[in-house]
Amino acid sequence: TPTPPMSYGREYDKILRPIGAVTAAVIAAAVIYGAVNVVAHTPAAVWTSLLAQTPHMLKALLYDYGRVAAVSSLAMAVAVTLGYYLATRHKVERIVAPAVQVFAAYPAPVYFPIIFSATYPLLYGALGYYANELYVILLGFISTFYYVFYSFWMGLKAMPHEVWELMDNLRLSYWKRMRHVIIPAAMPYLIAGLSSTINSAWGGLAIGEYWPDIVAGRTLEVHNGLMRLIVLATNSGDIALASWASLIFGIVVVLFSVLFTKRLMDLARGKYIVEEAIYAA
Repeated sequence: TPTPPMSYGREYDKILRPIGAVTAAVIAAAVIYGAVNVVAHTPAAVWTSLLAQTPHMLKALLYDYGRVAAVSSLAMAVAVTLGYYLATRHKVERIVAPAVQVFAAYPAPVYFPIIFSATYPLLYGALGYYANELYVILLGFISTFYYVFYSFWMGLKAMPHEVWELMDNLRLSYWKRMRHVIIPAAMPYLIAGLSSTINSAWGGLAIGEYWPDIVAGRTLEVHNGLMRLIVLATNSGDIALASWASLIFGIVVVLFSVLFTKRLMDLARGKYIVEEAIYAA
């Protein structure tokens, strides 16, 4: 029998795969060479100083993860509440969903100084230093909450209509719906959105932990935070400190993604699949 002709996809794959492998090898070699070159030409005194400051960097990173946890928890609470409200009230949904999209289109630093200017006399008078922490968390929240909100909302929209009818027929309360149906059904969407929120919250922290002259000569600044340390080191020209802190941050974030986010996503995809309920029924 004649050999079937090779498809274009396989032919291109046969050509491009070696090119991709060579390109990846060249990039990896360049990165390794650059890293070795930097290590070799950095004075021992600088390495001693950086290693001595590493425990402080890890402590500062722990503070930042606390802020990210606060931002993510607040964003998830708003997403679950607002997402369910809109999914069950279509008239309101047609107005609020586009409004949130318009709000998300504007970078937070554009309008955050207005919020700060209108509220800082009250908040600093009531909370003192802790107003800084509140502002940083607020900045991280308004910069990222829409990731988990839209992801969760889309998860609810993707739920089969039969599931909604079943909940209505059983007259389940709000909390029973959330616990037994809504949250498990939207879990893959919720984790995907939460992962984006966590990863993006660092941008808000990088701006908010040290923001000089935000309004009328006032500076928004926290006492501890790795993002603050990196910004201050960069502003002062201490590139070695900024680079070392950035490297530690990158390693920890990658480990967090591999060990935590990926496992949660695999669990959600394998265990919480609401579409199968229709076929099982």
